[in-house]
Amino acid sequence: MRLALALIAAVGLLHADDRHIGIIDFYGYAGLDLQKLRAALPFHVGDKLPSERARNAARSAYERAIGRGPVEFTLICCEEDGRSTLFVGMHEPGAPVPYFNAAPAGAAALPAEAIQLYDRLMTATGEAVRKGRAGEDDSRGYSLSEDPAARALGLKFHEYAVAHTAELYRVLAESRDVKHREVAAEALGFAPESKEQIAALVHASFDASDDVRNNAIRALGVLLGYDPKIAAQIPLPPYIAMLHSLDWFDRNKTIAVLDQMTKSRDPKVLAELRAQALTPLREMAQWRSEGHALSAIFILGRMAGLDDATTLEMSESGKLDEILKAGKP
Repeated sequence: MRLALALIAAVGLLHADDRHIGIIDFYGYAGLDLQKLRAALPFHVGDKLPSERARNAARSAYERAIGRGPVEFTLICCEEDGRSTLFVGMHEPGAPVPYFNAAPAGAAALPAEAIQLYDRLMTATGEAVRKGRAGEDDSRGYSLSEDPAARALGLKFHEYAVAHTAELYRVLAESRDVKHREVAAEALGFAPESKEQIAALVHASFDASDDVRNNAIRALGVLLGYDPKIAAQIPLPPYIAMLHSLDWFDRNKTIAVLDQMTKSRDPKVLAELRAQALTPLREMAQWRSEGHALSAIFILGRMAGLDDATTLEMSESGKLDEILKAGKP
């Protein structure tokens, strides 16, 4: 279910003029007064969704008002009532800085059929979400929509990935074309599981393009749910740094990976997260957008020695403060 909610974020917003802000959540605000941040914001719950132009125009004034920048405004569709969430993110002074790879400069490219299949899959997935069919079947190690049309395209994408895996590795590592790397990262998530696949997706998790990163990290999250043993192949520190990213999608996809990596309750993993990621985890756990907050809530519960069922029960019964206190050093 949580991966399905992440998928809603990934497909983005269409027909935005027909929607309104339902929730406003913040991240990166350590040391600032959250009430003052809300008061200074020119956007409010119930407003029609601000255009990209309006968000860009408001950014500089908001940065001056709060005394911190840069700031990012990210709109995510959709909550249960059909309204959207506005995430307000800001740079965290002193936080770990994510490292991104230099963009490759090679000429490797995918054929038009691969690009077209990907675009059809993304369109069908978006339509499924808007129809309320956001559920996923991740039981094969890659994501298949509950919607019949999107599922059929996902199976075709899997067939393509199996038949062209070597080509996907080459394009993802070498292509200067961002769209082609984006498609390759998504397709590799549908390829047969292997150490080479995991290594390629880990590398692409830090691509210069946020779209490539989004697809690669999401694929790793699904694979971890399918085969938890691959956690041993995934280095933790770079993903902790990514949890401090200004980009909301970096944080959203990374938290899904960390959620899967902490299910084993490895004490070293939990200790490292406690030492370096407690602030973003606590911020995310307090998001009013419950579907996006849940992974952070579970991780904090695991830090506190709670089983997931107890953590969920406490969260749903209004005892989030107890989980947040338990997650403190």
